[in-house]
Amino acid sequence: MGDRPVLGPAEIRELIAEYLPDPPGVDLLDVGPGGLVFTADPAGLAVRPGGTVSGPALFAFADVAGYLAVNAYLGRTPSAMLTSSSISFLEATEPERLHARVAPERIGRRTAVVSARVESVDGTPVALATLHFSFPGRRNRPGAGAR
Repeated sequence: MGDRPVLGPAEIRELIAEYLPDPPGVDLLDVGPGGLVFTADPAGLAVRPGGTVSGPALFAFADVAGYLAVNAYLGRTPSAMLTSSSISFLEATEPERLHARVAPERIGRRTAVVSARVESVDGTPVALATLHFSFPGRRNRPGAGAR
């Protein structure tokens, strides 16, 4: 597996539109050699009393960004499913545009591990997640064994 996604920015945006048909408020911001950067619209983030973004909303953003990144690195893999994860909430944040910097840690034939660093626009770390995805049935796909 290379260090760059096999899908380009336009194809990744197509994935967002296809896999997340309801307006998720998630968009691709950047594709680089170290990974992908997604952005979340504050309108789509659940807020707790007190005005901070909820932990489940932060996790959901990291999960969706990780899922899209796995698809970007492998090509379309709709069967990718989260099998385990760990998240640390580092800083409470008010509803604002957030970024998720997703880096591949290991992309294999049957599983992938990515890290997702959720940040505020000014770069303040809000949460750090490690996400492990598996691909049920992927080994039976034509060409899947070539990776």
